[in-house]
Amino acid sequence: MKFLAITSLLILFLSSSCKSKDGNEIYYCPMHPSYTSNQPGSCPICNMTLVKQEQSNPSSEHQHLDEEHSEHEGMDMDEQDPNSTLSAADMKQSKDPVLTLSYEKQQSIGIVTGKVERRDLNKVLLLYSTVAYDPELYNALVEYKSARRSDEFFSEGERSDMPNLELRLRQLGLAKEQIRLWTSSRRYPQELILGGKAGRGHIYSQIYESDLAIAKAGMKIEFTTDVYKNKVFLGEVKSVDTILDTNNRTLRLRSEVSDPNQLLKPQMFGQTKISIPKKNILSIPTSAIIDTGSMKMIYVKVSPDKFKPTQITTGVAMDNYTEVISGVEEEADVVIESTFLIDSEAKIRFGSKTHNHH
Repeated sequence: MKFLAITSLLILFLSSSCKSKDGNEIYYCPMHPSYTSNQPGSCPICNMTLVKQEQSNPSSEHQHLDEEHSEHEGMDMDEQDPNSTLSAADMKQSKDPVLTLSYEKQQSIGIVTGKVERRDLNKVLLLYSTVAYDPELYNALVEYKSARRSDEFFSEGERSDMPNLELRLRQLGLAKEQIRLWTSSRRYPQELILGGKAGRGHIYSQIYESDLAIAKAGMKIEFTTDVYKNKVFLGEVKSVDTILDTNNRTLRLRSEVSDPNQLLKPQMFGQTKISIPKKNILSIPTSAIIDTGSMKMIYVKVSPDKFKPTQITTGVAMDNYTEVISGVEEEADVVIESTFLIDSEAKIRFGSKTHNHH
């Protein structure tokens, strides 16, 4: 009897084990496929909700991907396993690996796509600024004007300080047109140290080197200061300095604003706002772009379950969008959310090949 009881318990245990292995539903973590459970719940590693397994064992699939990656590292493109996610045919078609993700996988890591489109964008620069107090430039202008008057009393060739004095003004940031303006009767150097006496204020702003390409003389500006909280002083950029400040990588913008009541005082702090509209710009959401340091890349959706890493050339960033110069066609569908997660998945499968695009 004792033998029969033990035998019965052993049979019951074995049947229960088999049912758990073959009959119960299996759940796995999308980010850590090696972890499985026979009931719903959360991954103990990353706390992500477990996903029901529908076909193959994810742990064995993950092991297969690891083996596939190690094999790919040591094989030429033509020698790779044609049954792997990155087939030899795919590699012959393109040097870029194509990542295959099921719909469930896309949902689990939160992939969202958007179109490459032409948009009207607006670049806004907010620049730290001060009302001008520039005794150095004032003295240089006074000396230059004095030298011009003195030259009138000398014959040609007897005195020639003018080129050096003009070079000094250029080094202080004035273009040739600005030199002519400041040495004419339309501007008075005293404005640079005493403030605007002719209904205008002079504003100096710092612009970063990265924005220099879009900074031009003639752009409209709005200057505000905490001293006059509800007052906006309107004007325009008059010139851009030519020498970069190597400490903070900035250049100085010189602007003039309307100040008929002479409210602005030298060295008063404020902020300059410049809005630069761009029409019909081919662009993508900035969130779609992965900057590797040596290049910028995106993931293009080439079919419902396939994504191709693609190198692009970008232009200016405006609002939440970035201009696309080359690398992707208009109307292409690109990943705009969970970009780094899909890139991590590609690195797991393909290693460094994912970022080797030329």
